[in-house]
Amino acid sequence: MTAVEAAQRRFERVNEIIEKHGRSQSSLVPILQDVQAEYRYLPEEILTYVATAMGLSVATVYGVATFYASFPWSPRASTW
Repeated sequence: MTAVEAAQRRFERVNEIIEKHGRSQSSLVPILQDVQAEYRYLPEEILTYVATAMGLSVATVYGVATFYASFPWSPRASTW
């Protein structure tokens, strides 16, 4: 198994989210929203993976993620 294949398996749910929204830069915010819903925050390794999978720079993805205060950088406790 190649490193890319291993990453794809590890990030299978993230791949599903990206495929759902498409790989255009305009889909980045909805993708980050779904990642946040899945993990309850934005893990750094996921942001890096999203950037690579979408063909965007890591700086672009981090720039969008840090611009919006609604994206947490650490796990949030469940509200239920």
